Amino acid sequence: MENNEDLVFIIIVFIAFSIWLYTKLKKEQKTRQKLADEYRKLLVDNALLESEHLKFQLQPHTLNNILAHLKLTTNKLNKGLASLSETLEYILYKGNNHLVTVDEELRFIQEYLRLNELFISEIDAIKEDYSQVNKNSKYFSSPCIPHLITAYFIENAFKHGDITQKESLKISLKLTDKEFQLTVINKMKEKPTTAKGGLGLTNMKKRLELLVANKYDIKNNITEDVFHSTLTIQF
Repeated sequence: MENNEDLVFIIIVFIAFSIWLYTKLKKEQKTRQKLADEYRKLLVDNALLESEHLKFQLQPHTLNNILAHLKLTTNKLNKGLASLSETLEYILYKGNNHLVTVDEELRFIQEYLRLNELFISEIDAIKEDYSQVNKNSKYFSSPCIPHLITAYFIENAFKHGDITQKESLKISLKLTDKEFQLTVINKMKEKPTTAKGGLGLTNMKKRLELLVANKYDIKNNITEDVFHSTLTIQF
């Protein structure tokens, strides 16, 4: 009888221990699951924090780039307005004189080129050479050439030229005590037509005939995809 009671007691103890062990394991499993969930949540929260940090870094960088671009645009606009003002003043008020100095026409060329540079992406597309202008010549500061006579050649280069490559437009001036010379060389967008020129060319030649008759010469030359144009005025 005692053996049976001992066996029953052992069984009860075993069952109780099993229940306690099962409960403990389930509790630990829940604890581990909770810790795992919290760990995953921490990883997600950390990823969000890193994302926000990167966003915080990106926004000032983007704003700084925008600010730099706006400054560049503002500088271009200011220079453009100044050049436009000078150009308009020269066109409107110097035209009554018919003849202007080489100094005045040179300054017009420079301002006009600055205006066109606002629309050119390649900063080195225009090359200027005024090294052969003799500023000691009396013609540098004395009226001797038709007002805006250089405009036709330069405007024609912008209109028909390919101003998208480095040094695709070259402008040079020469002044001595005997002559004034303008040379414009530009790469062409396409092959020139057989047309002899439009109204602009006709008007330019008429002005030359009226103001410096028999003292000027115009030479045009095409080499592959490059157009050369030279105006020479004798004194």
